[in-house]
Amino acid sequence: MILCSEGYRKFYNTLLVESISCEDLYNLIPSAVEHIAGELNIGKFEMRVEFSGNGSDRDKENAFSVLYENPDGFELYAHTRSLRTPNKDRANFALFPVKGVTWNDDEKAAIDLVIRNIHSFLQKASLNDLLNMRQMTDYLTSLPNTVYFTKFCNDLNIRGVLKGYTVIFSNLKSFNYINQQLGSRVGDMVLKEYSHKLRAFYGNDELIARFGGDNFVALLKNENVEKYLDYISLVNISVASGNQTRTLGISARSGICPVAASTGNITDTIGFANSTLEYLKRNSDSDHMYFNESILKKVQKDRDIISYFRTALARKEFLVYYQPKVCMNTKRISGCEALVRWEHEGSIISPGDFVPVLENEGLICDLDFYVLERVCENIKCWVDDGIIPAKVSVNFSKLHLRNGNLVEDIMQVITKYKVNPSHLEIELTESASSDAYKALEKFVDDMRARRICTSIDDFGTGYSSLSLLKDLHVNVIKIDKSFIDDITVPGSRDRIILASILTMITGLGMDVIAEGCETPEQAAILRELNCNNIQGYLFDKPLSYEEYTRKLAEGHVYDVNIE
Repeated sequence: MILCSEGYRKFYNTLLVESISCEDLYNLIPSAVEHIAGELNIGKFEMRVEFSGNGSDRDKENAFSVLYENPDGFELYAHTRSLRTPNKDRANFALFPVKGVTWNDDEKAAIDLVIRNIHSFLQKASLNDLLNMRQMTDYLTSLPNTVYFTKFCNDLNIRGVLKGYTVIFSNLKSFNYINQQLGSRVGDMVLKEYSHKLRAFYGNDELIARFGGDNFVALLKNENVEKYLDYISLVNISVASGNQTRTLGISARSGICPVAASTGNITDTIGFANSTLEYLKRNSDSDHMYFNESILKKVQKDRDIISYFRTALARKEFLVYYQPKVCMNTKRISGCEALVRWEHEGSIISPGDFVPVLENEGLICDLDFYVLERVCENIKCWVDDGIIPAKVSVNFSKLHLRNGNLVEDIMQVITKYKVNPSHLEIELTESASSDAYKALEKFVDDMRARRICTSIDDFGTGYSSLSLLKDLHVNVIKIDKSFIDDITVPGSRDRIILASILTMITGLGMDVIAEGCETPEQAAILRELNCNNIQGYLFDKPLSYEEYTRKLAEGHVYDVNIE
């Protein structure tokens, strides 16, 4: 072969394609070899690729190829070469001369040049494949990422079959706990092993991708959805932790949206499935939920709350209302609870509509401090006007316990308004103890050292009620409404349980308040059980600052007959 002969130029130029994939290159090689087969007396050209498994998804049937075969036949002895590609695949070449030809050294050297040329193009194509894979693969789990997922869906859409699929957007339950308690290294191991288990599930023309964090999105044929939900209801993962191997049972929550139930646009379908998951996490104990239009409206409403929250806070749209606590002996106000309402565009938004949303987004902490500021501001006004304040309890979310400077931040607000700490009570829900018991214990003790009362709200609804009574030095226990609702029902066990709880609380030297009292009959039983402070609609609903101030100033006596 003459260097740069017409045949060689055609061979080289056929393969000289920018950004080509290995698969496309394999398809081009036979036509390229035809341009030089005559000059080099090539009877047959074979290539076998041994895949290392480090990035190639090619099927084994593509590993062996006959790139050229002369119809006139070929000799049975071969000239062979074996070379590696960058991703550690091995390309084995075998060329056979045409029938009746024996290659000399110069011809073998020319053949080696052709092999090196092909190998060079294979290296370039392998690098292109590797780069494309990196762009479309999650670095930690090796699952497809959002880029590849979208491309995969678009390919199915072009084929006209996408509407036979469903999108499942899943999030691992308690993954934050794994990261916090076992460490991020174990967390990464869990994600890798979990992803490996997911890859074992889906079949041809299906896909599961990682969408960052512990979020996974599956595109499955409709008939496989229920099987998948059952599969991910509990996936056992074995991970090394310290000197031992631990088995963790991983469950997931999922929002589900069939493509046919969406707009048909895959981006919209993913968004709807994600919105369904958001709604599920805030409003249901179920592990999965199917999309419907009402969910979309609710999620959009939640997102509007989140996006407008800062503006509403700056405009002081959040109003503090006060619900009196009443002493049963005097029927006068003995304290109150500060409750927040949102006045927006002329209407009042219930806290049930926005507090869970803000809690979920971590924005509730800003609102709690806003309420504390308004309360301190109001207390200062009462004192300046010669009104003796009743103790005001201010709700604080359990999320505050993550703040190592919480006590100092609270004291800073109190100092700013020059409020006597004895006029305040910080109220936390019992559920806080299950997440950060040590932080809660330290917070209570630090508050006590600064002469600020603390109380536990919704007592009896958490799993650690007795531990709270034993270990936490809180000043006040608030009995949850659920213990009071049925105490007037003949034969109700709630009355017996409530009597025992009240005996324990008072025996430990703590004050007690029953919340949610609505009838004189309930109040009579509570007084009989030595619960002398009550909060509920029997006496008053939450009052505006002006209404509450008037009743506080006049020493209002509630005309309620509880005999």
